[in-house]
Amino acid sequence: MKLPSLAALAAAVSMPLLAGCAAPPPQDAVYPLRPEQSVVLARGTVLTYDSYSDSRCPANTRCVWAGRLIFRFLIDGPNGAEEFTLGPDQPTATPASLHGARITLDTSAIPPARAAGTLRPSDIIPVTLKISAK
Repeated sequence: MKLPSLAALAAAVSMPLLAGCAAPPPQDAVYPLRPEQSVVLARGTVLTYDSYSDSRCPANTRCVWAGRLIFRFLIDGPNGAEEFTLGPDQPTATPASLHGARITLDTSAIPPARAAGTLRPSDIIPVTLKISAK
C-alpha cells in the first residue's frame, strides 16, 4: 500500500479550512442606501455607501461645465477593504472582492440637481444599488 505524501496530506487538511474562510459570493438583491449606511452582502462582506460629490450645474441656471455626480463606496471583506465609485456616466462596477458579481446604480432613482440657492449642507442623495451575481 502506497502512503500519501506529506504535501498531499497537508493539502487535504488545509482545503476545508481555506474553504471555510472564503466569503460566499453575494446574492442578487436591490439595496436602497443613504450616505454612511452599510449592508451585509455575504458572510464577512459589508458594502458601505461612504459619500458623494455633486458638482452638477444647478437646475434653472446656465453653466459652462455640466459638472459630475460621483458616489463613493467601500467594501470590507475577508481580503481587506476596496473602494470604488459609481455615477450616472459610470453606473456599473465589478469589484474584485465580490468574485465576479456586478453592482449597478439605478440612475432613474437619482434626484435631479436642485435649483441654485436651494441647496442645504444637510441635503443628501440616496442611491439604489442592484447586485447581480455571476
